[in-house]
Amino acid sequence: MGELRNPFLIIILVLSMVISSSHLTRGHEWGDDFASYIMQAKSILNGDMQSFVEENTFTIYQSTAQIGPVAYPWGYPLILTPIYAAKGISPLALKLPGLIFFVGFLICFYLLMRTRLTRNESLLLVSLFAFDPMLIDFLDQILSDIPFLFFSTLVLLLIVHEKKQSLLDYAILGGLIFLAFFIRTTGIVLLVTLVAFHAIRFYRENTERKTIFMNLLVVILSFSVLWFIAYSIFPSGQDSYFRQLRGFSYATFTRNISGYFALFPQFFGSSPGWRYVYYALIPFFLVGTWANRNAAQPLIIFFVVYLPFMIIWPEWQGPRFLFPLLPLCIYFAFQGMKFAVNNLPEKYQPLGQWLSYSFWLLIVGIFLFNSSFNAYVNLRNNRSINGPFDPYSMQVYDYIKEKTAPDSVIVFFKPRAMRLMTDRNTIMSTECDHMTLGDIIVLSRKVGENQQIAPEEIDSCNLPLDEVLRNRRFIIYEILK
Repeated sequence: MGELRNPFLIIILVLSMVISSSHLTRGHEWGDDFASYIMQAKSILNGDMQSFVEENTFTIYQSTAQIGPVAYPWGYPLILTPIYAAKGISPLALKLPGLIFFVGFLICFYLLMRTRLTRNESLLLVSLFAFDPMLIDFLDQILSDIPFLFFSTLVLLLIVHEKKQSLLDYAILGGLIFLAFFIRTTGIVLLVTLVAFHAIRFYRENTERKTIFMNLLVVILSFSVLWFIAYSIFPSGQDSYFRQLRGFSYATFTRNISGYFALFPQFFGSSPGWRYVYYALIPFFLVGTWANRNAAQPLIIFFVVYLPFMIIWPEWQGPRFLFPLLPLCIYFAFQGMKFAVNNLPEKYQPLGQWLSYSFWLLIVGIFLFNSSFNAYVNLRNNRSINGPFDPYSMQVYDYIKEKTAPDSVIVFFKPRAMRLMTDRNTIMSTECDHMTLGDIIVLSRKVGENQQIAPEEIDSCNLPLDEVLRNRRFIIYEILK
C-alpha cells in the first residue's frame, strides 16, 4: 500500500475529484434507467421490493416495446439506498457514489499498471482516465456502470496477483466477483475469465493441478453462497433479460460490431480528428496484445469474453458498455508503442521514447483542459437543472399527482421516470390503439417520435382527447372514456 502514498498519485486523484464533483448537475438526462434504480432503492428502504417488481412488470410488459428488465441487479440500488434515505430524490446526492467508485477505479487501475509498467508510466495512464471528459461527463448519470468499472478492475487486479494466495483470499475473490455480478449481470464474465484462466493453468502446470482446482472451487463456492443468500432476500427480475435477448438478430450483430467499433474513439473526444488518433493506435493495440499474450493472459481473456456479451445484447447502450474494456485498450496500445520503440535501432530509441511520452502527455493535457473548462461552465450555470427535473417536467408531475386518481395509467415516452415522480402506473406506447390502455397521455414537444407518437401526429390516431395542459416542453391530454 506504500504505492498509494505517492504524492503525484494523490495530486491526480484530488484534482480528478475536484473536477468531477464540479461537473455534477442538479438534473439528469432523459433516459429512465436511473428511475428504475432509484425506485428499487426506495423499495429496499420501504421493505416492499416485491411490490416494485409487480408495478414495474406492468410498465415493462404493457409498453409497446420492452424498455428494460423488470428489475436490475440489486447491488447498485442497495448502494443508493442510504443516499435516498437521507436525501430522497436528489439527483446531485445520488450521483456521489459514482464519484467515490470512480476514484476507487483509478486507484485499482494504478495498482494494476504498477505490476507491469514503471511508476511514471502508470501515473501517465491513470491521468488519462482521471481527466477523460467522456468518463467525467458520465459521472453525471445515476447508473451502475462506474461502480461496475471499479469492481471489474479490482477483480482483474486480484486475478493478476492471485498466485501464492490463501484459501481465504480466494473466498474474498469469489465474493468480489459476486459483487460485480450483483451490480451488473455481465459481471459473470469475470467468473468465466477466472475459470478459463485456471483451466489454462491446469493444463500447463501439472504439479499444481490439485491446488488450482481447490482454489477455483473455493471461488465458485464463495460466489454461489453469496448468490443464494442475495436471491433469497431480493426478488428476481432478471428473467426479463432473456426476453430482451430474443430481439437478437444478425442485423443486431452487424450493427453492434460496427457501432461499438466506432464508439471507441469517444474515449478521446467527439470531434472527427480523434477518430484518426484511434485508427493510429489500433496497430499498437494489436502488437501490444500479442507481445504481452503470456504476461497479461487474464486481461486478454476478459477482453475476449466480454466483447461478445456486449455485441449480442439487442439494445444499443452506447459508450457505457465499453467502460470495462477501455483501460485494457489503452494499456495494450501503450505497450505496443513501447514494443515498437524498443525495436528501433538503438540510436533512435531515445527519440522514439520521447515522442511516445509526448503523445500521451499531450492527450492528458487536452483532457485536463477540456474537463476543467466543462466543470467551470457547469459551476457558472449553477449546476443547471435539466431533463426530467427541469421546471416544465415538474409542472407535469404536479398536475398528474393533483388531478389524476392514484390508479390512473399514464402514457409517456419515459414511463419509469414518470412512475418515479408521480407514483402512477405508466406505459410507453408508439401505437394508437395501444394508447387506449391509458387515462392520460403526456407528449414531449422536443423529442419527436422517440418512444412516442409525435404531437403533430397524434390527431391521426382519432382518439377522444381533451388537452388539459400545455407548456414549452409537454402537452397533456386526457383520454375521454
